[in-house]
Amino acid sequence: MGALATRLLVDKGAQIVGAIGRSPDKVGRDLGEVAGLDRRLGIAVEANAAEVLARGADIAVVCVGSYLATMRPHFALCLDHGVNVVTIEEETVFPWTTAQEDSKALDALAKANGVTLAASGAQDVFWLNLVATLLGASHRIEAVVGRCVWNVDDYGPEVARHLHIGRPEVEFDRHVATFGWPEFVARQTLEALVSRLGMTVASTSSDVTPVVASDPIYCRSLGVELKAGEVMGTIDRTVIDTREGARFELSMEGRLYREGETDDNQWDVFGEPRLSLRNAGVPYRFTTCSTMVNRIPDVVAAPPGLLSLDEMPVPSYKRELRVSQPD
Repeated sequence: MGALATRLLVDKGAQIVGAIGRSPDKVGRDLGEVAGLDRRLGIAVEANAAEVLARGADIAVVCVGSYLATMRPHFALCLDHGVNVVTIEEETVFPWTTAQEDSKALDALAKANGVTLAASGAQDVFWLNLVATLLGASHRIEAVVGRCVWNVDDYGPEVARHLHIGRPEVEFDRHVATFGWPEFVARQTLEALVSRLGMTVASTSSDVTPVVASDPIYCRSLGVELKAGEVMGTIDRTVIDTREGARFELSMEGRLYREGETDDNQWDVFGEPRLSLRNAGVPYRFTTCSTMVNRIPDVVAAPPGLLSLDEMPVPSYKRELRVSQPD
């Protein structure tokens, strides 16, 4: 994801002043080479994040992990150096209920240093703002039901291991029964949507279901072929009931794809009138990075603090990256 974001940043005229990595295969190499570009950028990937951040930048583009507890030290280091942060880390989309301590601490740190931390990605457009716009045509909302499908192999081995790809179904079930399952981006996105609509959460429930291979299938991220009966993905589902009576549901099906399958985004609104929205073949991996890059001027111009997505302006296309610091 960082490599793709690098290409988009270069295309839009961003001045990259440093690159931070941890893989021995990347550290010391030119960022252009690491990102698979057709030219060198004259920026070496470095392992010492503090040294890179001390040189100064308008914003840090962070593509590392998915949960705020893991990402807190990474974000804190940027904020301590007076650098804004835009990230594809999913929990920061709306962290106030699932990561209260971490989000409050980072919000205070960002404000103390006069900078902003915000998350973005495909959900910014396809699961929040497009849906909120569609609901602008509603007279009465009874239920809003979303379903998205995304390719696990687009996001590398860390995500594949997180979803227990290649594990027997019985082991997956045992793990969930013993340790539970962390709530993924479905909950955070729905909570941001409910907040954007001015509604109040009454109750929340989440569950996970394994997607099991019926035939052998190859996992590119892990370099292994799965056998029938092994986990090839998961369906993470969150349901929110509001005090106003409307119900919101989102199911995220992340799994390995067979040839010809593509990402999909479907939303149905039940009430008056009955509405639907579908984006067939939406490339979530690309749009996660392209939306994040388009968000950079918004984050730099935003007031200091941790801003969840419901507090950000509607995303828009940026032909080139021009940022202006707030007064």
